[in-house]
Amino acid sequence: MRKLPGAAAVFVLLSLVLVAGCTSPQSQAGYVTIRGVDISIPDGQPPSNVTRVVVAPYLDAVYAAVEGIDLQVTAKEAGTDIVVTGKVVPVGNLTPGKTTKEEVALVLENGRRYDIWVTVWQEGRMRESGSVDVFLPDRTVAGRRLAYSLLSITALDVMTPDLEADPITLDIITGITNRDHTSSGDLTMDIRVVNLQTGLTAVRESRSLGTVAGDAAAEKRVSIRVPNGYDYEISLRLAEGGAAFATSTGRVTLAPPPQVVLDSGKAQSPVSLPVPTPAPTGGPSAQVGQFKVQSSGAPIPSPTPGFGAALAAAGILGAGFAALGRRRRR
Repeated sequence: MRKLPGAAAVFVLLSLVLVAGCTSPQSQAGYVTIRGVDISIPDGQPPSNVTRVVVAPYLDAVYAAVEGIDLQVTAKEAGTDIVVTGKVVPVGNLTPGKTTKEEVALVLENGRRYDIWVTVWQEGRMRESGSVDVFLPDRTVAGRRLAYSLLSITALDVMTPDLEADPITLDIITGITNRDHTSSGDLTMDIRVVNLQTGLTAVRESRSLGTVAGDAAAEKRVSIRVPNGYDYEISLRLAEGGAAFATSTGRVTLAPPPQVVLDSGKAQSPVSLPVPTPAPTGGPSAQVGQFKVQSSGAPIPSPTPGFGAALAAAGILGAGFAALGRRRRR
């Protein structure tokens, strides 16, 4: 009779051992994460209005090997969801303890700011996504040739024959003076028109302007058509024989001003104040921000199946033997 309490204690101890075994750390499912991202611009690229950018993410497998990994790299207009370009690269399998570096090349237009997104997919499920902000400086030949050109711009106007037409016709009138004694080379105008309300490119064209005689001035006219009722940014690049001699950017306001309805029921346009023009951004080299993880799809490890049942059985078993020991002592 006196040994029963000891036996009960032994069974309780065995129960605790069983519970400890069920609550020991379990193996967790493996997943992939982005350790970091490098952005580089390869050397040796000739002056151009585009730049080849190399995006190099570093990928790690956590806890266990992972399979079916795909890497998606996308360049978007900064602060928007407008996709400029992108690529998807199959990575395959990753091993824990070994960092995998992938390189994806994108060709982007200079003089603009981008958000470069890096997203990792595992068997069709998004695991992690983040972005880097990048600004690319102007690398055209214009910066080197402007001071040596004998052509100059004396006037630049944007006019329309009908302000109410939709689509509306915009006439770009450029006055060009040739200070050389001989005729100029073939002149061209590269035009890019961006809708400021949507961020979309409305016009991207290159027009021939002919030539300008020596020691003379000429007026060149180019017409474009865009939807009415929006505001536009017009960027111009004038070139002689392929070498730029002038660039210009301006805005055209076609959107109607907002209306304020007074208590009397009359509509009145608010007083508009001049908006200061922001200082130009960018410098001689590209500006690259810090990679920031925006969202992560890492799985949450779950307890081993049967854990609840084993814990309950251990508790019942220990309690039963303890109760049996108390009854026999009486």
